Amino acid sequence: MKIIHTSDWHIGQTLHQYSREEEHKCFFNQLKQIILEENPDALIVSGDIFDSVLPSVLSQELYYHTLVDFSKLNDDLQIIVVAGNHDSASRLEAPRVLWRAFNVTVVGCLDVYSDPDNGKLLFDTSKIQIPITRNEVIVGWVLAVPYIKPGNYPSLEENDTFSNRVFSFYNNLKDDLKQNGQYNDNHSIVATGHYTVTGSNIKDKDKIIGGLESVDASNFSSLTEIDYWAFGHIHHPQFIGGNINMRYSGSPFALTFNEDYQHSVSIVNIENHNVEVKIKEIEPMIPICDFPFKPTSYDDALPFDNVKNQLLELVDKEQYIRLHIKSDMPLTDVENADLLNLFKDKKAKYCGNMIYLPEILENETNSQIRTLEEFKAISPFELGCREFKRKNNFEMPDEMKEMFRKVCEEVTNNRD
Repeated sequence: MKIIHTSDWHIGQTLHQYSREEEHKCFFNQLKQIILEENPDALIVSGDIFDSVLPSVLSQELYYHTLVDFSKLNDDLQIIVVAGNHDSASRLEAPRVLWRAFNVTVVGCLDVYSDPDNGKLLFDTSKIQIPITRNEVIVGWVLAVPYIKPGNYPSLEENDTFSNRVFSFYNNLKDDLKQNGQYNDNHSIVATGHYTVTGSNIKDKDKIIGGLESVDASNFSSLTEIDYWAFGHIHHPQFIGGNINMRYSGSPFALTFNEDYQHSVSIVNIENHNVEVKIKEIEPMIPICDFPFKPTSYDDALPFDNVKNQLLELVDKEQYIRLHIKSDMPLTDVENADLLNLFKDKKAKYCGNMIYLPEILENETNSQIRTLEEFKAISPFELGCREFKRKNNFEMPDEMKEMFRKVCEEVTNNRD
């Protein structure tokens, strides 16, 4: 069985108010060519299709047209889409029946029913057992698990941790699949998931769901019947803990300035339960640029006039530019206006600046947040702790901090 694994498209995302629509179209054109070259049995998209639970009409149209376009490339191509934490499960599933005409399966959430014997709530696992066929013969299965809120995984009588709940859930899915009359031991099994796995390289803005929870990678290693884990949520493409069968495919291009690494999709070939993964790099349409570089301190940074003069050589090239400037105080309105004028009617896109203050001022500002990007990266819990200290000039007491942490976790888990 051959699959193409991708995730975290974040259709509708903006970078400093700049639309990424054309960049998404560029990515989809590259992915289309990869599908034609590789001729996979299935395309798997592991969550975060949209950047928002309320995507615009244009974002939805781009998504619909893209999947229909992909479905026409090969009559046998199966497309499997699962929801991520950025997606509205109900919105994603709404056209589910219509998608069947295009060989597209969308799983936004798991259906729940009550056990007639004891009244316990159970998941309908048949919805996510997707057979993958080649020439009308089943060659494998995808356990298409969408993002599930941490509190919604079935509880355990003992060792009831989030990580153990997730392990038990997948173990039961695997056992249920084996009871399926169409399954045999020669079939490959791929499972999707959308959360943070311990041992993954989390680079700054890749957030742990809820800010608190992650899953132990060793749990997945023990589920040997599952040949490949197609993860989403972490934007940095990577294998987990050196395991070739556990991978985050990553986002299609840099969604923030902190995603300054090569982006790709994963080509996964499974034969007789042996897994080979090939990486196909994606060329960005518009590169990101931290200019003149990312300093590590005030002493390393360059002053305003130096940055301004060197910038003149770059503004005629299409790229996103974030400036790094040394200053003894925040930039004045005149200096900010000068920077904006440099970008006026130019191809380069101005994405704000990072100001590096002397150490004494840096300490006084208490790690001041200077950009929208930095603000989005901070969890509600951390933001609340910072605000408490700013107003009271002392750290939040441990008991209060623990209560606040639980409130943040509860709100996150109950958020649509």
